[in-house]
Amino acid sequence: MKTYEVGVYNKYIREKVRNGDEVDPNDAVWENVHYFDVRAENVEEARKKILFEYKPEKGFVIECIEAYKLGG
Repeated sequence: MKTYEVGVYNKYIREKVRNGDEVDPNDAVWENVHYFDVRAENVEEARKKILFEYKPEKGFVIECIEAYKLGG
């Protein structure tokens, strides 16, 4: 099993913040990409795992999925 770094942000929050709309400070942080470590067999499994918690219908977008490289 590999470890993947997955970057996620919320498109609805990003749009509100960039339009200058009022957003709760606890939600406003989702304008930026948050990175999570996900253990999975492959990229598709990592995507499924993160989307289970951060649902697209709630505005979450996967910015990137990168496997960690071992060694130098």
